[in-house]
Amino acid sequence: LYLTGKRKPVEYKERYEAMLYEVDSVLAKSPGNFFMGKDISMADIKFIPFIERQAATLLYFKGFQLRNESKWPNIVKWLREMEKRPSYGATKSDVYTHSRALPPQIGGECTFSPDNEFITTKNSVDAYCLPTSVKPDFEDLSWREPGWETEGKLHRREAAERILHNRENILKFASRAAGKPGFPVAAATLADPMALGNDSARVAIDVFLRYTIHGLLQTGIRNKIGTSEDSLNEAAKALVKGGDGTALAIVDCLDYLRQRVGVPRDMSYPAAQQLRAELLHISTTIESESKALESSQVR
Repeated sequence: LYLTGKRKPVEYKERYEAMLYEVDSVLAKSPGNFFMGKDISMADIKFIPFIERQAATLLYFKGFQLRNESKWPNIVKWLREMEKRPSYGATKSDVYTHSRALPPQIGGECTFSPDNEFITTKNSVDAYCLPTSVKPDFEDLSWREPGWETEGKLHRREAAERILHNRENILKFASRAAGKPGFPVAAATLADPMALGNDSARVAIDVFLRYTIHGLLQTGIRNKIGTSEDSLNEAAKALVKGGDGTALAIVDCLDYLRQRVGVPRDMSYPAAQQLRAELLHISTTIESESKALESSQVR
């Protein structure tokens, strides 16, 4: 009710918090960090998917911090213990993916908090997944979801490997943004299984996906003169010369892909953030060259 209810938001929140206090008290009585003691059990395995989804969606739609050590220290400690386990990490999703996937699963809309407590977190979660034309704040881009290891070289390699491994399907998928939307319209906002791609866009998408991969693998040397950054700028200029419509269509295709990187379906959260950031950089470069050409033509 707290996630979807509209009539009594304060009451729904109080009832949910009461449930969390009850769960926290159960964990407090355990002789270990798990529900049944020092070792993980079916109780933990069955409970973690529900807490994970609640923590993610309530953070996004309500600004509600379930990871609150002053209120529910034992739940927070339990979450940390679960997150240390590779078996759980391989199945864990992120706030962005949950916020898009859960509403159609429960057959209704999730309601935003009437007191606007959600805005800061929502903006931070969405920052790397907004259309290129929408410019997020730097503070939002620097935000990282709690409960994950710090991003590093291995995560950038993970993202690059996933593109290389599934390149043809990714090209076909991303070209939907330059193709025709499917019918009937899917219930999930980002789902469009009946959409038709645009084969003529695939060559250009492929070029900029190669720059994406290179950017993922060349950590720390992007801004040096003579690196692939210069080559990327030249490629963007060449694309823009083909017409503003062509350039923006490719930006739409890269945005389409970036907004649909799912965790853990496609890769881990740290890898997804690296890929989202790199795709945003590529599409922003193309958009900047398009605006530069437009400005020179006006003069």
